[in-house]
Amino acid sequence: MIALLIATAAAAGLCLTLLVVVLVVRARIARLDARSRGQRTEVSGILRALLVEEGDAPAPRRESTLHAVASVVARVHGEDREALQRWLERHGAVELARRGMRARQPLERARGIRLYVRTTPTPSSQLMGRMLDDPDPRVRAVAALEWGSTGSSDAIAPVLAAACRDDLRLPPLVASIAIMRCRLLDVGELHAAWSTRDPDGLRVALGTGSAAGLAGVAPHAIAALDHDDALVRIAAADALRRVGTRRALEPLLARAQQESNAIARRHLDETIVALGGSAR
Repeated sequence: MIALLIATAAAAGLCLTLLVVVLVVRARIARLDARSRGQRTEVSGILRALLVEEGDAPAPRRESTLHAVASVVARVHGEDREALQRWLERHGAVELARRGMRARQPLERARGIRLYVRTTPTPSSQLMGRMLDDPDPRVRAVAALEWGSTGSSDAIAPVLAAACRDDLRLPPLVASIAIMRCRLLDVGELHAAWSTRDPDGLRVALGTGSAAGLAGVAPHAIAALDHDDALVRIAAADALRRVGTRRALEPLLARAQQESNAIARRHLDETIVALGGSAR
């Protein structure tokens, strides 16, 4: 009997504990929902004042509002973008971003980078270069992509150099996306890849340079046809298909005769045909 009473009391205590937990969780969710609705209302009012009414907007009530408004900057241009950036700078977004970029937590540094780039019309090359050297790969990736999103050609050489180095290397895909967002007008901006002949760097340079239609990529692509890395040879063939001329047929045919990699051989044959030659 006593054991039954003890078990009943324990079950009742457990039920009461679970009920308290459920009530606490529901209360927290309700508070978060209310806060989220409040922030959406606040951000909507700020955007309406700045972009629709073209007047001034009140100061933000919380730091997260600055991040929310900054996220809109990437989707607008011209006078609307300038109006948002002026408001953000006036209310301390640049200082908040710089503090975030010095934070100990990688995710806070990444948030700081996003806020800084979207708030600042012309981000500092020196500061962005330092963030490309961050020990955390996620932070380096955010720095490259955000810098590239500005369209500034100042980002091209540092981003490509980060993809070519041995330590704290930037992934080729991230570097390619960042550079493709920039105004790539000069093949000389891809010098880091041509000088180091690093496989990752060459793939990035050949892909982005040829996609930008730079005829100056062709000599570098021809030289890369004999690279030890099959992926580089594939990238070289693809680049020549985009920007090469019939002058590239001879080295392409010579490479195709000795190419042992089946995939690379297929890319070579496709390029030869595209340039008016006959694949063997």
